Amino acid sequence: MNRFAEIEAFVSVVQTGSFSAAAERKGLAISAVSRRVDEMETRLGVRLTRRSTRGVRTTEKGREYYAHCLRILSDLAEADNAVSSNDGPIKGLIRVACPPAFGLRYLAPLATKFAASHPESQFDIEMSDRPVDLIEGGFDFAIRLGTTDDPTLTSEPLFSVHYVVAASPAFWNEYGRPTKPEDLANFPALAYRVGPDPARWRFSRPNGQKLDVRLTPRIVTNNGTVLVDAAKAGLGVCLEPSFVCYDAIQEGTLETALDDHRTYGRDAELVRPAARPLSQRAEEFADTLRSAFATSAPWKNHG
Repeated sequence: MNRFAEIEAFVSVVQTGSFSAAAERKGLAISAVSRRVDEMETRLGVRLTRRSTRGVRTTEKGREYYAHCLRILSDLAEADNAVSSNDGPIKGLIRVACPPAFGLRYLAPLATKFAASHPESQFDIEMSDRPVDLIEGGFDFAIRLGTTDDPTLTSEPLFSVHYVVAASPAFWNEYGRPTKPEDLANFPALAYRVGPDPARWRFSRPNGQKLDVRLTPRIVTNNGTVLVDAAKAGLGVCLEPSFVCYDAIQEGTLETALDDHRTYGRDAELVRPAARPLSQRAEEFADTLRSAFATSAPWKNHG
């Protein structure tokens, strides 16, 4: 059996959720589509799908293999596009990973605009606060906060990340607005889960002196949006990137403090597998991000 035909059949089944719908899409008999997926599973020695009266679902291995199959089909479209015409339309799949707070507010609108301008492009956007495996998952690139030290990856700075101390006006009225980091010591913290002690925050005074302050943790999570929502509800004080807090600060539902102090300084990086250059379509979208965040990132107006 033609392995490419197997891949096309498998991808169609996953995307449509059934063998009958995949067969209709491909103009084949249901038995032909089923046979191709069966032969693929036999060749690989692993179950990729689970079938029931409610449709077809992928197994964990099936989801992993599906990502690789998408990459193969997308790279083939890229190859066709490259040799047929250098001025042809942007075609194929762009797979990107990023933190949810950044993705929902900033990356998704840019991807939507890009897709509208390039009708033959597709997007697969994974939003997670945990780093995904770019190579195993077949991603073109990811947006990550902080320095990447994985030798299998390469990175470039996309924009500088400025952190702010923020809480609701009602919270500041109750607890008092801090004038120095030590004032936070007895405040309930809405802390991002990183390191062994997420409620221990590091500050640099205006004179450059560094100090750590430990707050009382009230909520600890690995999702910045959850922390901002809790801060808006008056549950505590958060230390988050300004791009996460920007809308709430503009609305007045959060107010910052200690603006003359610095906290964690890091870059948001565009990270990609070192051994695989970006495809034309992914490079075009990466250029869209570079341009957007080099000049017009709205949160740069704060801090």
